[in-house]
Amino acid sequence: MEYSGIEIHTLICNKDLLLAINNFKSLQKFEEFADMPVFLHDDGSLSDSDIEALNVIKNVTVIRREYADKEIVNYVKDHLNCLRYRVHNSPLNLWHKIKLFDYMYFSKTKKVLGMDTDLLFIRKPEDVINYLKANEAFYYPDIQDAYCYNEPKDEIPVVHNINTGLIYIPSENYFHLDALDNALGNLLKNNINYFPAWIEQSAFAHMFYVDGRYKVLGAEKYRIPYFQNVDIKVVECLHFVSYPAVRDTYKTYTDYLEFSSGDLIHQKELTVDFKGKTIPLEFKIFKNNGMFNFEYYWGLEKTDQQFLDHIFEIETEEGTVIKKLQSNKNSFFVLNTKSNNISIRHSYDWYGETNWVNVGDFNLG
Repeated sequence: MEYSGIEIHTLICNKDLLLAINNFKSLQKFEEFADMPVFLHDDGSLSDSDIEALNVIKNVTVIRREYADKEIVNYVKDHLNCLRYRVHNSPLNLWHKIKLFDYMYFSKTKKVLGMDTDLLFIRKPEDVINYLKANEAFYYPDIQDAYCYNEPKDEIPVVHNINTGLIYIPSENYFHLDALDNALGNLLKNNINYFPAWIEQSAFAHMFYVDGRYKVLGAEKYRIPYFQNVDIKVVECLHFVSYPAVRDTYKTYTDYLEFSSGDLIHQKELTVDFKGKTIPLEFKIFKNNGMFNFEYYWGLEKTDQQFLDHIFEIETEEGTVIKKLQSNKNSFFVLNTKSNNISIRHSYDWYGETNWVNVGDFNLG
């Protein structure tokens, strides 16, 4: 393989076992990643049974926290802010500190693909593959500067809108302890940091600035659901950051990955009239092991209407299922019903204003 030698490194806690298993299940089905070694960095919470459960991940090695804490000291001892952050214990020194240093230190090849547990790869990540083949450093796009520098906040220059849920560090030449130490000098100032979960990401944002070679993955293909609309036909990876409304969308996408390979049993095209505009609406129903995946295209870009929510109402033998949807161009939902026949209605939703139309009756048998 052209980019052999790359290692995947992931920080993990005992609450995130299922997230990690789903993440690697979604990634390792692609041949480009099937043989990559995976190093899971224990935050200190993993039990022996947890580690046994993680063996379903291919090529996995777990690095235990107690061992890592002892090994890392000599690596950071000449950078006092790094030493203070990684080794000492304080309310600011959350488990994220492991990502900042341990991935590179414990890498055997020094070609580190850093990956959070809360990712799902919706389709083959072509952008990632292309950057890896070119051996180019990259990071995941964020919707904001999720940084937590203390005053003066412009004391440390950064690359903006970096998310470290998925990064690639091609060699030690792209990793700079001096830059991290400089950033941490501000971030740990007077122990007053207001959002310590962002310290690691803030420090990396400065290191990437100092290096100058890190590139950003495509913003349409690498998304954060809830905060961003997701075009299900385009997106390659989703990051379910630790925000309740984002995590609430997680099962929807794991269901999609499980059922999207089903058989197409129905499709229909229609138009919706809204204030003189004609909006195309297309949908397909796929069947897989008694579950139904409902994919739709809501063609707002065919008009000058930027936002318009819409609703599907589905009558089943068990009752009415209502799916209220945002202005996503392409999206989906999973329908769980034992009904042989369903009826579908649709409406736009404009600040409570609706206009219901009958779409039709469909046999699911």
